[in-house]
Amino acid sequence: MKSKDVSFFEYTQTETAFLVAPDPTLIRYFEMFASLVKESCYILDIRNRRFCYIHPNDLFLCGYSVEEALAMGYEFYSEIVYAEDLRLWALMHKAILLYLNENKDYRDDIDSFFCTFRLQRKVSFLKNPLPQMVYQQMKPVWEEHELRYLICTIDSSTAKESGNLLIFSKNGRTHKEYRIASRLWKHIMFEALTERERAILLLAQQGKTVKEIADDLYKGCHTIHNQITELFFKMEVHSMQEAIDLASNRRMIYISKQDTAELKEIIISKRVRVLITDDMMQCIQTYLDSGLSIRKTAVKIGVSESTIRYRKEKLKNNFP
Repeated sequence: MKSKDVSFFEYTQTETAFLVAPDPTLIRYFEMFASLVKESCYILDIRNRRFCYIHPNDLFLCGYSVEEALAMGYEFYSEIVYAEDLRLWALMHKAILLYLNENKDYRDDIDSFFCTFRLQRKVSFLKNPLPQMVYQQMKPVWEEHELRYLICTIDSSTAKESGNLLIFSKNGRTHKEYRIASRLWKHIMFEALTERERAILLLAQQGKTVKEIADDLYKGCHTIHNQITELFFKMEVHSMQEAIDLASNRRMIYISKQDTAELKEIIISKRVRVLITDDMMQCIQTYLDSGLSIRKTAVKIGVSESTIRYRKEKLKNNFP
């Protein structure tokens, strides 16, 4: 049974409610933004302790209508946040508002907050409905030195646990993690990804298989498998989707085709190539035609797999 004794109103900055309508310009621009993103999104009016906009995406609404959610205000969280995560969510919400209230002088350094928690639907046909793990990103909007809005987006997450409350800075180098036990923020450093690791994540985010990633980066599948294993160990994840989620939210990669193309060009340009003569290429082609793999062919010829792949790709592009 859900606990109903959690009041989110106590975590706002002030007890005074101002009957001021949300800025129509803000709402209009946010509606335009919401039409371009895949996540659920909404705006919290911190001053008036209410939602002032909710995009009609059912992931966040959990079966409720926009009108029902707006009418319930902050208490809507008591309906949709999984019962076991409700107090944790309230604690994280309080920690965010307290941090913003106590660090107004550094507000220009703050980019956004990030956390994970579970949602539960209004109605489920399952006997024991499973909660949906989501991650939420919150960007503060200030008005005359006071926090006015939190612009929030929500998307599905592969995280195993709720919590994971983080602060991202605008410089992209400084991060803080909230420690639930001590109620303190701690500076943490994420190990930077190499260009190759970023390239793998960028291509995987586009839905490419290991073989396709290997072909794009002129590497063997075995090499890419090993690099993915090392990447998972570095990021402490167990799947590619977890790695993409984590890297995207921690701004460790940039998800765009232009970045992918530029990154591939950097990687390729930095690679030292071995000059392959026509005779060597003819010998390579003979091995390949006989069914020998690129890896075994590379060993026999005495060159790297990437060199053979690059030469084959270049010939293919020159002779359509």
